[in-house]
Amino acid sequence: MSAEKSTGFGHSKRRIVIEIVGVIVVLGLGVWGILAAAGAAAGWLVGLAPTSLDEAIGEHVWPELAPESQRCTDPGPLAYVEALAAPLVEAYDGPYTFRFAVIDAPAINAFALPGGYITVHMGLLDAADSGEEVAAVLAHEMRHVTERHGLRRIAHQLGGAAALGMLFGAVDMGALGGVAIGLMGRAYDRDQEREADAEGHALLVDAQIDPRGMTTFFERLAKEGASVPALLSTHPASAERSAAAAARGGLDGPARALPAPSGLRCR
Repeated sequence: MSAEKSTGFGHSKRRIVIEIVGVIVVLGLGVWGILAAAGAAAGWLVGLAPTSLDEAIGEHVWPELAPESQRCTDPGPLAYVEALAAPLVEAYDGPYTFRFAVIDAPAINAFALPGGYITVHMGLLDAADSGEEVAAVLAHEMRHVTERHGLRRIAHQLGGAAALGMLFGAVDMGALGGVAIGLMGRAYDRDQEREADAEGHALLVDAQIDPRGMTTFFERLAKEGASVPALLSTHPASAERSAAAAARGGLDGPARALPAPSGLRCR
């Protein structure tokens, strides 16, 4: 009587190999799907990451983007910015501690790093006509911080794996800092700018500061034919922003009086 042929899983080396390969493929597709989903949901995942991550990134890259050698040696500009920011910080109710610097740069610009590190260019103070205009820019930049726009941009740039790493604390600070520095020359997307405008408007109202300052600032720059400043080039059109600001309304009570940025010097 001839021996029976073995056809079971345990006796077929070829079948074992095929099934192992199949399991690896399925696991690989699963991991790919998780990372793809994480990339698509990067904004949501970033919202779950601890705010200490934002602060660590900002602290890591601020010395490079606003080095001491470029900061104003005259204390006047920084004292002015901090005085205008004080009511905004007081009206803010959240986890971030804001820090400010003024650098000797002619660009009409300001930028915020994750965690509350805000840098103002001296060119912005020279171009502004009123304290309300400067305060509006500060409120806008503060809202980039509180809405975590910088961290969301970093997560989007690095992809789903980084977003998951941010959530679970497995991050390479050098890599995150490098991406943050690389992104500084690029604009936020229009939705983030609109959100920073809207939330900045609400913060100004809470601080009893006339919220029309940002709109008037950008409209005046455009009418004067100034070369497109960094702030203006990254924002929605002035007409759109003016209409949006009007729709949001103003203050219910008297506005806080703010000093104009006149007589300031950096050196």
